[in-house]
Amino acid sequence: MRRSLAAVLCCAAVVCDGFTVRRTMTMKRRLLSEGKKKKNKARKVTLTKVPGITPPENGKLKGWSLEMGEAGTVQFCAATLNERLFVLERDCSCCGWELDKGDLRGSAAADPAVACCLCGQTYNLVTGEPGGVVERKGVSGWVGGLARGAPTTNKARTQFAVRADVKDGDVYLDLGSPVFAKATKPSSSSLMQGD
Repeated sequence: MRRSLAAVLCCAAVVCDGFTVRRTMTMKRRLLSEGKKKKNKARKVTLTKVPGITPPENGKLKGWSLEMGEAGTVQFCAATLNERLFVLERDCSCCGWELDKGDLRGSAAADPAVACCLCGQTYNLVTGEPGGVVERKGVSGWVGGLARGAPTTNKARTQFAVRADVKDGDVYLDLGSPVFAKATKPSSSSLMQGD
C-alpha cells in the first residue's frame, strides 16, 4: 500500500511538475510575443476645413493663430513648397522665437525644413524633428551664437507637425493632432490670421 501510494504521489508530482514547466514556458512565450503584438494603430486622419485663413505663397512662410475657446490660442508656422502645405508649431523649442520669421530649406521632395532666424535650429517640416544648426556669418551669426548660449535656451525637441492640405484655396487641418489635445471644443473655434 505504501508503495502504491508513493507511486501515485510520484506520478502526481511528475504531472504537476510538467504543468508547471508548461505554464512557465507559456508565460515566457506570452511575454516575448507581447511586445510584438502591441503595434501602434495608425490614427485615422480627418482633415477639417478651417475658414478664414489662407495658405502662404509658394516658397514663403506665414504665421497662423487659432483661438481654441477657453483652452487658449494655438500658434502655427505654415509653409508652402511646390504647392504642398506644411504646418508646424510656431515657436522654436530652443529659443522661443517665431519660426514663421525664419528661412525655408530644401524642397517638398527632399527634406523640407525651416531654420529659426534667431538661433539657427532647423526643423523638418514633415515630422517636426530637429535637425542641424545653420551657421550664419556676421552680426546674424554673432546674435545666433548668443541665443544658443543663453541660459534660457533649451535643447531642441520635436515640434508638433499638423497634417494639412489646400483644396480650391481652402485650408484643411487635422484637428485631431496632439497639438490640439488641450483644446476643449475645436469645432467651435474661431480663427485669426497673422501677417
